[in-house]
Amino acid sequence: MADSPENSPANPAPAKTAAAKTVAAKAPAKKAAAKATPAKKAAAKKAPAKTTPAAAKAPAAKTPPRVLRGNETVTQARRMGGWDFATWRMATDDPVMRSTILGVMVMDKSPDWDTLCDRYERASRLAPVLRSKVVEGPLDFQTPRVVVDPNFDLSFHMRRFSMPKGSNWADVLDVARRASMADFDKDRPLWQVTVLEDLPGGKSVVIQKLHHAIADGQGAVQLGLALLDFTEEGADLGPMPDAPEPVVLDSTGFMQAVVRNNLGLVAKTAEDVVKGAVPFAVSAIKNPLGLLGKIRDTAESLVKFTKVPLGPMSPILQGRSINYHFDTIEMDFEQFRAAAARRDRTVNDLFLAAISVGMHHYHEAMGNPISELRMNMPISLRTSADQTNAVTIARFEIPVSNAIDDVLAAAAETVRSWRAEPALKLADYLAELSRFLPPDMVSAAAQTSDLTASNVPGIPVPVWLAGAKVERMYPLVGTIGAAINVTMLTYNGTANVGISSDDAAVSDREQLMESLRHGFREVIGPESLAGDPLS
Repeated sequence: MADSPENSPANPAPAKTAAAKTVAAKAPAKKAAAKATPAKKAAAKKAPAKTTPAAAKAPAAKTPPRVLRGNETVTQARRMGGWDFATWRMATDDPVMRSTILGVMVMDKSPDWDTLCDRYERASRLAPVLRSKVVEGPLDFQTPRVVVDPNFDLSFHMRRFSMPKGSNWADVLDVARRASMADFDKDRPLWQVTVLEDLPGGKSVVIQKLHHAIADGQGAVQLGLALLDFTEEGADLGPMPDAPEPVVLDSTGFMQAVVRNNLGLVAKTAEDVVKGAVPFAVSAIKNPLGLLGKIRDTAESLVKFTKVPLGPMSPILQGRSINYHFDTIEMDFEQFRAAAARRDRTVNDLFLAAISVGMHHYHEAMGNPISELRMNMPISLRTSADQTNAVTIARFEIPVSNAIDDVLAAAAETVRSWRAEPALKLADYLAELSRFLPPDMVSAAAQTSDLTASNVPGIPVPVWLAGAKVERMYPLVGTIGAAINVTMLTYNGTANVGISSDDAAVSDREQLMESLRHGFREVIGPESLAGDPLS
């Protein structure tokens, strides 16, 4: 559950909440009606009703949910993909692996609440994942299904608080971290939005919380594009789209879905075998050694994808817990790109090199120098047609050094080789095989990395949300089994980096942040770092 007014440093703003507005508007009307003459009462009844915010409107008559049967169990209940399933299962079985993504937007003012609610209502109709919940099968090993929730309630997912006077960026990050560490209500769609108001300079912060099982980094950006405007006034979006039909998937329907999905898989596999048999046979006749080589390369690639890194873990980053803290770094993205161009490297190469230099500095400062770290790095497999997560995780050792050119070369070669792996297209199937492994084993394997690093391309131009201009966007991701997570999101000329660090692994957060800033200054340039996002 998300932070409540009782456990959040952000004080609720009763006068500003949609519910309070509704109560305040109705109370006088009731009082006046009690004193009115019958004629006046009749007139009052004919008066037009006032418009109320979307989240406070009386719920419209809901369409009765349809109980899925037969082929509907496949067409109306989406089967979780392999990576989504692995993420869901690990987060469910082990709270250390809780998979939460926060998109934190710093706004020049408070967004209009009514408009904000309407935008999310619209988004939930255009992107059914925002109205969908996960349904697990009667047996543990079955892949969960995703269905449109018959009990969807927009107001449950949206809230706003007034921050105490004198609040700063550290206070905002503290609210964000506690929201991130709180688990979702798994009987509802896996997202929440929190607006923090009354920040310095009249600014506000919008925190969008998503479960990793419904959105990866790029998926979160795509969702944001459905909510954001390219002008302050916003575009005319036309009438509100129809809501997707709610459904119920009971145990009987679930088992039907399992049977029909499996039959479909068998049929598709048979079709693929028939289609591929002739060219396979021709290839085997023409070049038997080449075919054997491809089979061998794919097998070796599969081993690479599934093996646990062999290098030693950091001696000072081995603790794991369910508690972590957030920090941020901001940089001028144009300077970032210019530095990459000067070295004839990609932005991602420099990003990894900066982390390497920073971690070298941190371990030196802590009296435990090392030569390499175990790293996770998501690799996007997304196409324009992808509606679910499309990502796999590369696991490798990265050199830790202040020799920037050497680190850059190693980072570039490592990423290039992983993107060329033959098993890359099988990554989702490999993730799905995790269902046959004991949960403790899967969780333990995931915790054998020191650090996760991710670079997510963002929006290159300024955008607005419900009339408020977005000044900064930060990606804040749970540690998900690693000691540290470093994720970068670019927005409108700024590279915004979110850092999460496990409290049990990082004993000196201030030193860690000073070291990471040192790494970015060394690689990108001394003038690259930006200031306080609330200044």
